[in-house]
Amino acid sequence: MALSQFTPIYCGRSDAEVEIRSKKYGKEFNGPSNNQLDRVANPDDYYEPLDHNHAITIEWKRQLGGMLQREMRPQQAQHPWFLMFFPENYRLYKHNKETRDHTDAYLYGYPQGRKKRFRSAQEFFPHFLWLMEGKSEDYGDCACKNCAGDWVHKIEPLPGRLGFVPAAKEVQPVKKEQTPIKKEPILPKKESITLSPKVVIPQKFPQQATTLPRPPTKTPAPNNSASAVPRTPAQPTPTPLPPLKSKEQEIDSQYRRYIYRIGELVWFNRGTAWGLALITKRDTIIQQGNRSAARYLVQPLSHPLRHPESKILTSDDVLRPWLAWSAPGPTHRALTGKNYSSIDWKAVIAGHFGTGDAEVDGSILAAKQIDDSFSLVSPLTNNTLTTGERTYLALFLGGEKIYVREPVRLRINQGQDVLVIYEIVEKLKPNSTNITSASVHVIGDIYRFVTLPYDPSNAKLFANAHLPERMKADLEFRNSVTVPIKKVHSFWKLMQNGSRVSIQDLKGRWYESSILLPILRSNAVFASEVQRGEVSDVGEWINGRGDANGAAGKTGSRFRERLEAVGRAVPIGVRLGGPEESGEGGVETERASSNPQVQQASNTPRPAVSQSVNQGPRRESLHAQGTEQSIRPGQGDLPQHMDVDR
Repeated sequence: MALSQFTPIYCGRSDAEVEIRSKKYGKEFNGPSNNQLDRVANPDDYYEPLDHNHAITIEWKRQLGGMLQREMRPQQAQHPWFLMFFPENYRLYKHNKETRDHTDAYLYGYPQGRKKRFRSAQEFFPHFLWLMEGKSEDYGDCACKNCAGDWVHKIEPLPGRLGFVPAAKEVQPVKKEQTPIKKEPILPKKESITLSPKVVIPQKFPQQATTLPRPPTKTPAPNNSASAVPRTPAQPTPTPLPPLKSKEQEIDSQYRRYIYRIGELVWFNRGTAWGLALITKRDTIIQQGNRSAARYLVQPLSHPLRHPESKILTSDDVLRPWLAWSAPGPTHRALTGKNYSSIDWKAVIAGHFGTGDAEVDGSILAAKQIDDSFSLVSPLTNNTLTTGERTYLALFLGGEKIYVREPVRLRINQGQDVLVIYEIVEKLKPNSTNITSASVHVIGDIYRFVTLPYDPSNAKLFANAHLPERMKADLEFRNSVTVPIKKVHSFWKLMQNGSRVSIQDLKGRWYESSILLPILRSNAVFASEVQRGEVSDVGEWINGRGDANGAAGKTGSRFRERLEAVGRAVPIGVRLGGPEESGEGGVETERASSNPQVQQASNTPRPAVSQSVNQGPRRESLHAQGTEQSIRPGQGDLPQHMDVDR
């Protein structure tokens, strides 16, 4: 049955938690453990997160929609109901185990921890129904196995609710007490929950973010009017964007100018294989039809004793962000778990660590070292004598470069909430000038991508002049796809302003779905989705910083400069960028590896070792369409360097 024959429904309430606190381990991820998610270490028994369009996920959402439709018994239901998304922060995982002849899937997110997972859509439905009703916040009113206990298993058929509120009626939260409460009041919800299956309900406020604005504490004057309406808290006000501070920042703020930035870590296509490299320079060239295109000079990563030549790449199709995939383990098994800088590479090349390929392992381990690093760029203000704080224009966070004035993905709401940064702050400890012990955080406004039925009269209400241009341009494209076909309109809803977030809570750069999805999903797949009026969020298709190291949510090691974090993974003398403040230039005239010794070493024959990229939960068919101008026959580049075709 085609998706167009379903009636979409959405859940507007959720109680799920991404992280929980336990007495034994403290703060931990509310899902499968890192060991359970490690496919390399446990190839016969591991957990795999499922995307929203995976066949198992679709079946769960089809069943939940059907059971909800049965409970509500709508009089006018032309098509079966289909749940578009699980409640916020609930995530489905598949258990891959070689000894089993069937597939197990588990839904994680219940606020009491990973042991309270749901084993089937039928098992989750009573809790899902309790969330959809929105009548009570008391878990005692929920009949699921986690809230009510084992007695639920004896109930047939599945428990439901009488007096279900019809569609288009608003459900107000039930107040437990009418008397005034002395403790600090809880922030009331800004939207009531609507049970119409065609209405998208904005989600609740993120729980991991900083403190919400407090409601007024003064007791309001009595109002004897029978028509008096309770006041709702004032909506947060968006913070104006700070001015641009450099030419490079201005270039990177432009929509469709460059995807990748100088100093960033990327995957690049070697022809039949993929490697890891550092963007060292970039510029724009004119192609056929007077169409401008980005061109990049990249330096492949390697061990410190031999470096390949730099490459000129003239198509975005032959590049991927570092976070698009997860790096595999080293070809030398003895190097597993070791740091790039602590390895005796002469011994590796001499065969003391067994068989493998030193260049491949050098690039993998160097990339993981870079992913664990961060560096602050371009100081703006210095208040170390008063507040102990300094502000910066940008920072390198893992493999990516992030500026003030732009959005970053957060580790809440499955990476779909973003924070528009207007300040990057380094705070020194009292009476200390040691930057290694300083804390680093960002300040900005938190936004959530919200979809509602299209109404031309309300379109202007969602306009926000304080959004970055790239966010506005991408939003315009997505609405141009969904409004004509799906009759739904999206906007970035401001959830909190002035939020202070540690850099360990940042997943990474925010990318435009309109630009990166055709590359990650292929042009053909993306075009097919657009024809159906669908544009998914690109954050669902890429990792977060630290995921490749099993170190998600950690601050990492600080370096004073970007090349210091890269270390000897690139040749001595490599420079980043062209003329000062340009942010581009010099791709043709300046080559990073001009040392004749490096060229000679690069031409030394060596065995080709097949190494597959561990893409984790994100897979795609990879076909390079661009050109790699510096590769020459006999140059000795590894034809099997991370061969994704195998």
